[in-house]
Amino acid sequence: MLFLYKQEIFKLLKKKSLWFCLLFIVLQNIGVAILGNAYPKYINVPELFKYDFASLSFTVLILIAASSTIISTEYEYNTIKNIVMQPYSRTMILISKWLTILTYAIGIYLLSILMSLMNKFIFFNNSFLLTDKLNGKENMIWQDWLITNGANFITLWLILSIVFLLASVMKKGAVAVIVGVVGYFAMNIIGSMMFVLIERWEFLKWNPLNFLNYPGQLANVGILSELTHLSNTQLLIGNLSYIVLFMGVGLYFFSKKEI
Repeated sequence: MLFLYKQEIFKLLKKKSLWFCLLFIVLQNIGVAILGNAYPKYINVPELFKYDFASLSFTVLILIAASSTIISTEYEYNTIKNIVMQPYSRTMILISKWLTILTYAIGIYLLSILMSLMNKFIFFNNSFLLTDKLNGKENMIWQDWLITNGANFITLWLILSIVFLLASVMKKGAVAVIVGVVGYFAMNIIGSMMFVLIERWEFLKWNPLNFLNYPGQLANVGILSELTHLSNTQLLIGNLSYIVLFMGVGLYFFSKKEI
């Protein structure tokens, strides 16, 4: 397993797209911070900081693309045969790829966090304190910031578990990426319409899309909890349960997939 993981990390580090994406996150983070510094009257800088100067949204797209291609490219370039011929089960092969994306996700999140912290002290050192409280909230800004990052990381993996499932079924990387990205935006659009259906049919609150509201509900408990019909604990457990379910189904399809 360790050998497979090292092999996947080596392949990831050799990709030019990895370094391009990391550079993009750095430049994007700084660019949005500069924009916030230039127009403080129109931009809520503490809220912007809480979401890593919009890096969280771009990170999702980057990791969707990485998760979609890490499996499908093995079939496109016919390298899957070389991997399967090694003395490792398909379960171990897929888990090594999951761990690689997990490592990538942790790395890019840490990069966003460090860049956001650096920008805070460079551009907004006198604008707000990390110990300030916004709009009468109980948590301080630094607490909301870390909670937001943690909650988004969990819902990110709910999305990636679906992407891994799709990638385990499809053989074309481009198709998997398109389906993943389009599906991500479609989920956000459908999500806003879903509350009406949940209000009418209570059982719909258990659908996977509703659990993507976890970060938002942590930030606005009183408002969103009435719409999701779920508590924060239920949203957390639901996210983790669906992640296990979708990755388990993806593992099944990968084990049955023709080489």
